[in-house]
Amino acid sequence: MIHGIGTDILNIQTIAPSVADRSDPFVRKTYTEKELELIDSRPLPLYCFATRFAGKEAVFKAFGVHGDAFRLNDIEILEDESGVPQVFLHGKAAALAEEMGLTRIMISLSYDTDYAAAFACICAE
Repeated sequence: MIHGIGTDILNIQTIAPSVADRSDPFVRKTYTEKELELIDSRPLPLYCFATRFAGKEAVFKAFGVHGDAFRLNDIEILEDESGVPQVFLHGKAAALAEEMGLTRIMISLSYDTDYAAAFACICAE
């Protein structure tokens, strides 16, 4: 059963100044260490930053909660061996998902020259 869906679109240049400096509070509050490792492995890291940010926003929206329910770095978007994006929850997001009986998160990430987009669907059994 679908619990919620979420979508987000982001002008990539809006985050470019913040992600240029890895010590920026935005980076520390938004991305996990594993995500930063993945991003660093990419030839165009800015696009990876942007798609992950849009993905986190889409997942947050799919939960259907208020802005202070959990932090964006409680949502981690990595990839499986085929490159398919996979969502992992930590901290308050994981606890909330368990409390709500949510069992699966599907996500799609995309980008073009100027924009990153994401769509997420959260399901419960």
